[in-house]
Amino acid sequence: MPATKVITFDEAIARDPNSDRWSLLLGNGFSSRYFNYRSLLDNAELEANDPVRVLFERLKTVDFERVVNALEGASVVEAAYNNKERVERLLADAGRVREALVHAIRAIHPAHREDIADIIPSCVAFLSCFSRVFTLNYDLLLNWVSLDDGAKLPDGFGLGEQRAGFQGPFKIGAYCSIYNLHGALHLFRSGGDVEKRIAGSTGVIDAIAQTITEKKRLPIYIAEGTSLAKMARIRSNNYLSHCYEQLCASSGLFLVFGHSAAPNDAHIYNALFRSNIEHLYFCVYQPTKEKLQTTAGELARYKLRAGSKIEYTFVDAESAHVWDRPPAINSSE
Repeated sequence: MPATKVITFDEAIARDPNSDRWSLLLGNGFSSRYFNYRSLLDNAELEANDPVRVLFERLKTVDFERVVNALEGASVVEAAYNNKERVERLLADAGRVREALVHAIRAIHPAHREDIADIIPSCVAFLSCFSRVFTLNYDLLLNWVSLDDGAKLPDGFGLGEQRAGFQGPFKIGAYCSIYNLHGALHLFRSGGDVEKRIAGSTGVIDAIAQTITEKKRLPIYIAEGTSLAKMARIRSNNYLSHCYEQLCASSGLFLVFGHSAAPNDAHIYNALFRSNIEHLYFCVYQPTKEKLQTTAGELARYKLRAGSKIEYTFVDAESAHVWDRPPAINSSE
């Protein structure tokens, strides 16, 4: 049985305080205090007998874009058969799906960056230990924190232009420290490229809502599903593929925070255990013996499958104080 000793976050970082040597992977636990990660579909207020909700079930998906595409595709068929009434209903339902997504986002996401302003410095202090941040989350919290002057975490859109409320496109040659492995609510396709929605006069959530309902564009994000389904979505998008390739090319020291090693994200751990990282630090929230043994068994399976020699150490997640780190004491006082 793999060792289940647990160290603190500070003890882990002290083993090599050079932030250039460290990379970080963020999971839902990073955002759960401020963003409800239950399925967006569960918060869309679509009744169980609503044909639109039934279509999600028939397509075996929680992907709003896939359902919109199905409805709009069906409308083209109906138009060919001169069924105007059916065309109008299908297009109206596609509009309802977009509105449902907007409702779900508003229901479970903080409205403005100012809503978390008081705890951003704590998160910046946590992130300052890492030179590269990979995230599986599609909320805006990491993006909001990265806007802080002290964060120094560019997202690769800096070489793009600002126009019509967007910044982009993402350019591989741009300086980048943040990689959205599963997309994000503020990222949208622009032809074959990806650009990010920036805040308008009433904030970025309103700007995203306008883009969805008025411009009929849906954000790029990968919701719940199997690891194979997620990899198929990643491969279908150049930006997501680039982010995943960067994960596969990881080296140095690597810490996972707020994420389990469950099979639905096997592609993440396959990448890590086949990479060139020297040691993996895995954060566990309120680590019990049973939880540690379960997680150790999952990591051991990924390691064995990859034929890897990478060792891993468990870290007490709460000791990282991501959102509640005490302010540094000024020694001059």
